[in-house]
Amino acid sequence: MAKQRILIVDDEEDICMILSYSLQKAGYETLVAHSAEEALELLQSPNSLIASSPIDLILLDIMMGEMSGLEMAEKLRSDIGYRESGIGIPPIIFLTALSDEDTVLKGFKLGADDYISKPFRIAEVLARVAAVLRRTEASRREGDEAIRQEGENCIVFEGIVVNKADMSLKVDGEAVVMTRKEIELLCYLLTHRGQILSREHLLKNVWDSNGFVLERTVDVHITHLRKKLGQYGKRIVTKSGYGYMFSV
Repeated sequence: MAKQRILIVDDEEDICMILSYSLQKAGYETLVAHSAEEALELLQSPNSLIASSPIDLILLDIMMGEMSGLEMAEKLRSDIGYRESGIGIPPIIFLTALSDEDTVLKGFKLGADDYISKPFRIAEVLARVAAVLRRTEASRREGDEAIRQEGENCIVFEGIVVNKADMSLKVDGEAVVMTRKEIELLCYLLTHRGQILSREHLLKNVWDSNGFVLERTVDVHITHLRKKLGQYGKRIVTKSGYGYMFSV
C-alpha cells in the first residue's frame, strides 16, 4: 500500500525538518517547501512529482515571506491553471502562531480542514493529521458508495444530484435551472469521470452530431455548466489540446 504524502510548507527550516522527520517516522511520505511560492510551483508544475502522484494533505504555515499561507490557499482555490491540472485540492491544516478569531475564521472560509497553533506538540500534529486523513478517506468512500448506488434515473456525485427522469439538477440541495442539453452533457461527464473527452467525442455522443455542430458549442455549454455547478464547477477541467474531464 502506497504511503500517504504530505506537503509541509513553512519558511522556518527547523520546523520543516522536525515535522518531516516525525511524519516519516509515523509512516508518511513528505515533501517540503520553504515558501508559498515554492509550494505553488510544486503543485502547479505539470512535470512535478505531485502532478503524477498527488499529495494527500498540506501542512501550511500562515505567516511566511511575500505570500502568506492564507493567500496561497486562496490562490489554490481560484487559480484556473491549477484547476485545469485535474488534481483535486488536498485537505489543508494551517500552522500558525496567530490564534485570533478573525484569522481562524478566514482560514476555515478558505477551506481549512484544521488549525494548529504554534508552539505545537508533535503528538498533537500527528493526531490531527491522522484525523483529517481519516475524515477525507471516509468522505471519499461515502462518495464512492453513493456513486455505486446510483439508480437508473439518478446520478449522485458529492453534492450534485441529477435526475434523468425529469431532467432536473440539485447542487447542495438547491434546485438549479438547466437546459436539456446541459443536463445531458453533465450526465455524460459524470458517468465518464476521470476520462479525458475530446470535443469531437462529446459532439458525437451528446449531440449525436455528424459534423453539423461547431466544436465551440461544447465550450459554451462547459462554461455554463461550470457557473451553474458553483463550487463543483472546478471539477470540470480543461486538458489543453485534448478536451475536458470531470475530475474525481
